[in-house]
Amino acid sequence: MARPKGNPIDAVVGQNLQRIRKSRGISQTALGEALGISFPQIQKYETGINRVSASALYEMARALGVSLDDLFSGAEQIVSNDPTREPNLAGRRPTEIDQIQNPAIREAMRSLITLVAGPGTQNEVGAEIAQ
Repeated sequence: MARPKGNPIDAVVGQNLQRIRKSRGISQTALGEALGISFPQIQKYETGINRVSASALYEMARALGVSLDDLFSGAEQIVSNDPTREPNLAGRRPTEIDQIQNPAIREAMRSLITLVAGPGTQNEVGAEIAQ
């Protein structure tokens, strides 16, 4: 498989696409026809040479009968193992709490930590969570 030069998440998406497609017994040609694109384009997606647009990801997931999460499986590890990753929009680095899938539970955990830390410590708690 060709080594992509771009973002490693593109490579993970491509590998997942290939793995899922093969597990379903679908050829690159058949998937390309279902999506209205050429099989060389499928090859470029699978090797991570070309990025897949959001609409193409959605259509691929539908055509393969999987969720979008299935196409991104493993991307979390790349992001969480990257110490150079920029802080998120909230101004802090992602943490283990950010990996909790259920948003209500994730926010409850943040509230619990803030509550246990006591009044006036929200900024310090946020800094501790981010470490």
